Amino acid sequence: MKKLLLLVLVMFVFAACKKNTVVPAHSGVLLGYDMRLCPSPMCGGLLITLNNDTAKNPPSYYHIQASLEQLGLDPNTKFPVNVQLSYKLDTGVFATYHYIIVTQIKVVK
Repeated sequence: MKKLLLLVLVMFVFAACKKNTVVPAHSGVLLGYDMRLCPSPMCGGLLITLNNDTAKNPPSYYHIQASLEQLGLDPNTKFPVNVQLSYKLDTGVFATYHYIIVTQIKVVK
């Protein structure tokens, strides 16, 4: 009985795991700040388009919930900005609003 219980517990642990893949260096263009005015956290941050996006039915742009300073970029940078970035899709509350989490970013001249 103990072995069966242990087996069921291990199966639940594996079933609860989520695959959280980081997309390796991908090119994109930072379009600018999201200037929509609303009190919810679904507004604000940066807008970015991803070149050669392989997602099924990709949106025209994604949201990054960060500022240039938070990404380690010069805050006086003029938009649009060509960048190389690694990211993962936000699987939390904002997943339906096309948010991504940037893990690495650099400006491409």
